[in-house]
Amino acid sequence: MTETPGGPTERQSFSDDVEQLIIALRALIGGHWSLFTAELSAISRDAVGVLLGAVAVITLVTAALLALLISIFMVLGAELFGSLVWGAAHVTLLLLVLAAAITSAILQITASRRARSFALAFIGGAVGALLVLIVFSGSAGPAIAASILFALSFLLVDLLVGLATFDLQRFTDRFRPLATEHELRATIEAVDDLRDEAASAFAEEVGGAVGAAEAAIAPARKAVRAAADALRRIADRLKERRGASGESDDA
Repeated sequence: MTETPGGPTERQSFSDDVEQLIIALRALIGGHWSLFTAELSAISRDAVGVLLGAVAVITLVTAALLALLISIFMVLGAELFGSLVWGAAHVTLLLLVLAAAITSAILQITASRRARSFALAFIGGAVGALLVLIVFSGSAGPAIAASILFALSFLLVDLLVGLATFDLQRFTDRFRPLATEHELRATIEAVDDLRDEAASAFAEEVGGAVGAAEAAIAPARKAVRAAADALRRIADRLKERRGASGESDDA
């Protein structure tokens, strides 16, 4: 109901009611959307905070474990080989060797190539021990430390050299559904063959149908042609008779 200025109230029309309903629905949807965006913004802030915190925790724990590992190796180097440097060198090379070995396994370097790397590492370790014992007349501790250092160095270098044998085709084939691809190609070829056979069969059927239709129409065509010839002959006779009757009238 609306009230006109200086007059009685008037009943709203149906279109006005529909317009008011649409306005109310828009306001309701707008309110829900505003609430949703506000909650989504708060959730995003919380999610980013949790993610950053998790990354920080993982980074700190990894750094702490790495520091502990380095400390253990340095203590062992000092106790067993007489110097902290041996422990630092060993842990550095060991971590690099592990990274190279994992990379070699991921890239699927052949097992024989990796076996050669470990064989060279054994030879390098023996050479390092002999150098310290014979050439430098060292004790057992430095000899063992040098042996480990040479072995890890030879292993690291040969693993890195072995990465040059990486076969890209062999690597990418691991992530391709080769069996499915082969079956799909066979299916496509079979479909192509069936399509050709269906096309040829359809052409033969259409040709046969056209031939049959022509054979069925032929008698009707003959009857029509015969009727046309008969009518033409009758017309010619009528012309002849009309001409003959005209000549007799002149006489």
